[in-house]
Amino acid sequence: MPFTAKPVILSQMKPSDNHEGMNHGDAPDNNLLTQATLLGGGIFLGGLLTIVGGFLLKRSRKEDKKTVESSLRPGKTLLGIGIFVLLAGGIVTVTNQLKPASSMAGMEGHDMSGMSHDDMMQVNGSFNPTPVTVKVVKPSLLSASVQYTGSIHPYQEVTVYPRIAGQLTNYSVYPGDKVTSGQPLATLDAAEKLTQVAEAAANADSMETELEASQIEVNEQRQEIARLKAELEYQQKKRDRYALLVKEGAISQDQYDIEDTKTQTAQAALKTAQVKLRRLEAQVRSARSNVKQARAKSATASVMKGYTKIQSPIAGIVQERMADPGVVVQPSMGILKIGDYQRVRLRANVSQRDAAKIRVGTPIIAKVPGSNVKEITGRVTSIFPQTNNDTRTVTIEAVVNNPGNQLLSGQFLEMQIITERQPNALTVPQSALTQFKNKTAVWVVDGETALRKIVTTGLVSGEQVEITNGLNPGDMVITSGHSRLIENQKVSVVDESGETLALGNNTSQGNAQIKLISPQNKNSVKKGSAELILEILDKKTNKPLPVENLDVKVTMPMKNMAPMTSMVDIQPDSQPGRFKVDTHFGMKGKWDVVVKVKDPKHQGKADFDFNVE
Repeated sequence: MPFTAKPVILSQMKPSDNHEGMNHGDAPDNNLLTQATLLGGGIFLGGLLTIVGGFLLKRSRKEDKKTVESSLRPGKTLLGIGIFVLLAGGIVTVTNQLKPASSMAGMEGHDMSGMSHDDMMQVNGSFNPTPVTVKVVKPSLLSASVQYTGSIHPYQEVTVYPRIAGQLTNYSVYPGDKVTSGQPLATLDAAEKLTQVAEAAANADSMETELEASQIEVNEQRQEIARLKAELEYQQKKRDRYALLVKEGAISQDQYDIEDTKTQTAQAALKTAQVKLRRLEAQVRSARSNVKQARAKSATASVMKGYTKIQSPIAGIVQERMADPGVVVQPSMGILKIGDYQRVRLRANVSQRDAAKIRVGTPIIAKVPGSNVKEITGRVTSIFPQTNNDTRTVTIEAVVNNPGNQLLSGQFLEMQIITERQPNALTVPQSALTQFKNKTAVWVVDGETALRKIVTTGLVSGEQVEITNGLNPGDMVITSGHSRLIENQKVSVVDESGETLALGNNTSQGNAQIKLISPQNKNSVKKGSAELILEILDKKTNKPLPVENLDVKVTMPMKNMAPMTSMVDIQPDSQPGRFKVDTHFGMKGKWDVVVKVKDPKHQGKADFDFNVE
């Protein structure tokens, strides 16, 4: 495949025919100097002629005194103009003769706008690199979050109310005391309740006695009914015998009628006894009901008596004592507030816009400013269904454990709500971002120089910004010191204290290794035309690579202005993997040669520094 050389030209160059590169102060422009000198001489000659003309005009007018006086005015005027023009021409001539030969020669390709004379006089071929701090970009977990302030609430808060009226006694708990479920908190002095218990018990006993008497009467009546049934049965049999005897004529009809009447009387007596039994059984049921009511009243009185002892309904911490000892309290009066702090509720009011990104289970991180409490982690457990009409905010809540009861009700907290997470994000600090042509960009360290890269941002979490496009893992992003940088400017990486960090030598990067074959001594290169021989090798096999796309940049950092760039001509050498690079070092000083291999299958980069003498 044929080799395609792509020389890189970063600025317009005006080299001479003998390839002397850029003219940066070696010789003055003689044509310009000659033209300026001729202009000054012409002005000087014109002034001299003007003076001579004035004298001639003065001498030609001497006819009379009036005429002479009137002629002196134009003569003096011409004389003054001639002297001024003569001085101006002399100044222009002398200035151009004394102008330094190397002041601006060869600087046509550079923008001098905004530079003072002292700045321009300081342009030279070497200067100290700009110190910068960097951050190496690595994939890491990035969490996008929103920050809100909130407060702590107990998991459960109970107000203790008395269930009967009475005077508080044995009331010794105070806020901050820990209590257990069922623990006695106070006693109510209610003597009337004891009397009610005794009355209820006596009434129940009386009802039970009446029930027993009624039950005895029922039993007696049942016996009486049994007797009446037996008599009725005997009388009915006797009547039946008399009926047979009447038919046979053994007895008279009157005797039969007497027995029949007795039978009917026995039947009536039985019915009366049965009615009485039902009445007595009803009385027993009523008595039994009265006994149940009496017993219920007695039990109620006993329960009410138990209400004189006030116990804690939950295990927790006393938050507030709402009544003092000795006060007569009523069932509607709260006397204590107890909170359950084994777990607590973290609440925050978030805006409607952020609430749309929050779900039950969203992670949260909370801190209590000004305390020794460690960072609290948890998840959103509930989102209140109603928006506050005044603030247009939604309350979210996270229930978390509270070991040691360190978190207290009403404490102020800062809650970070994680709305989104990116597991392998490339992030940079906010301070690393800049604007270039209305696009977001960052500066990266490329060898020993600075390179601007256009990037695309993603998630934002505090001071960290995700870069979704434009950076690769391992890039050294400049975080400070980039305000004065220009493309390919030399930089020096320093730490926070300003100490220079060693980043290693200028070795080749990528899977292709780039070696400099010639010149072998980079510290003693002569100014002028130069030929570089480069060799591209496979890092694994150390064999020459037949690459097709080679990019070479030859630059010289310049103080207070853009780097000087030299033209290059790249041609393949006779040996495989080798290339000849023709360039020109136009000034003494330190030159940078950056070589990049940009093949689809092979990538490599190397930086070489040349000290030109």
